[in-house]
Amino acid sequence: MPLDEEEENSMPFARLLLTMAVLSLALFVGAIDQTIVATATVRISEEFDAMTQIVWLANAYQLSSTALQPVTGKLSDIFGRTQVLLASLVIFAAGSLSMNVLLAGRGIAGAGSAGIIGLTLVIVSDIVPMRKRGPYMAIFSLVFSISSVVGPLLGGVFTDHISWRWVFWLSEPIAGFVIVAVIILIRFPHSSTGMWAKLKRIDYLGILLLVGGLTMFMIGLTLPSNGHSWGSTEVVLCMSGGAVAVALFFIVEWKFALDPIVPLRLFQIRNVTLMMGGSFFMGACMFTIIFFIPLYYNVVENLSSTQAGLYLLPFVIGILITSILTGWLVARLGIYRPFMWTGTAVCAVGIGLLMLLDRSSILAERICYLLIAGLGMGAFIQLSLIAGQAAARVEDMASATAVLTFFRSIGSVCGMAAMQTVLQTELRNRLYGLINSYSGFQRTILRAIDNPHVIYGSHVPLELRDEIIDAYMHSLNRVFLIMLVFAVAMFLWTLPLQHRTLARRLPKRTAPDEVNQRAEEPPRPSSCV
Repeated sequence: MPLDEEEENSMPFARLLLTMAVLSLALFVGAIDQTIVATATVRISEEFDAMTQIVWLANAYQLSSTALQPVTGKLSDIFGRTQVLLASLVIFAAGSLSMNVLLAGRGIAGAGSAGIIGLTLVIVSDIVPMRKRGPYMAIFSLVFSISSVVGPLLGGVFTDHISWRWVFWLSEPIAGFVIVAVIILIRFPHSSTGMWAKLKRIDYLGILLLVGGLTMFMIGLTLPSNGHSWGSTEVVLCMSGGAVAVALFFIVEWKFALDPIVPLRLFQIRNVTLMMGGSFFMGACMFTIIFFIPLYYNVVENLSSTQAGLYLLPFVIGILITSILTGWLVARLGIYRPFMWTGTAVCAVGIGLLMLLDRSSILAERICYLLIAGLGMGAFIQLSLIAGQAAARVEDMASATAVLTFFRSIGSVCGMAAMQTVLQTELRNRLYGLINSYSGFQRTILRAIDNPHVIYGSHVPLELRDEIIDAYMHSLNRVFLIMLVFAVAMFLWTLPLQHRTLARRLPKRTAPDEVNQRAEEPPRPSSCV
């Protein structure tokens, strides 16, 4: 929309701050649920005697959350931002209460979190001008990063000192408060379109193909961590079936959908497409650090998962520093590309330095390497959204935001699957080679693949313990090498970015039906490709 058609943001500053606080709390409760169960899974599996199924406690949430993220943006265009966010909060709370059917409840909660995570970012885009958006997006980047680290710590505290059930009950009062606050604070123009007309606009076939295909594909990615080989029938069928369904989804969106869930014109915009790739690799790098650095401390210092999680603080502090700094600089200068180039390069250097970690690394080295990686990561997280939003059409803002968030999530799923495969393959090769030399400790060696703490038992010889630690260090080194490849790819995806002027004013607010009408207009001549 031309600048002369834009208007100043009319929301008073105090109300804007309250709205940001509520949205940040909503994002926190949606994001923390992804990781809070990590330190509670053993206790839950013991109570239900279901260790072989416990991995799906996290997977069910991640699968439904990731698969539904591309859908939430379009639904908010049809029904309205507030309505979809409130529905997502209710669904999330209902899933968190489903203790009798725990795995199904996690899937339901994940579906709610898809809307929470996506819509909080979309609403900020509706109420804050592009030029001023950096500092506010920095807050969300920080909330998301902190929740990823605090989740396992809170889960450990509740599990050890109260009850693992509080891992799920914690979100209920917070979600209830957010629902009330959203109703009071967030107001958008109402649509004059009737409910039946809105329902007819939904691309049901597209949703079925996209959500079903992504779910099948991600199940195939997670099956190898449950004991299936990558060439097994189950894995091949899930991944190939998912790929076919997603391909059919694009055909439906291209040829048949009246109001596509994901407008294919987004893939024709250079900056949006580049940020899809960059967000994918960023998700892979970020969540791999959050998962594997605690494993390093588990092995080297025999720390619990809760204690090891505290050593991620340098990474989070680095993200905090550059998120705030780059947000302020973007607001002042109106540019973002130099910060993204510098940040992704610094992130690659920090991740490369992680390859130097070994059992003799001093604490200062460990802190420094993670701090450098965090400083680089923080400069990219929120700026990737700003770069994509600045290039998208106003009517595609919600869909573009949802798709970029989706690529970050799918990157974390794919990245974790790849890293787990590398770790397990390298580790098994190394540990199987020790069985001949320590035949009397075969059971301990095999158990160390899934539980590194067993090597600190009093019955384990120091020589064997050192050999197993060395095997873990070798395997983690290979993981960090693959992570470095992803970090370099993230840097390369930022290089062709084109500068787009960041508007100082908000576009004129429109009701959902007006957004839909504008979305049907012929595309304007694109300067973004």
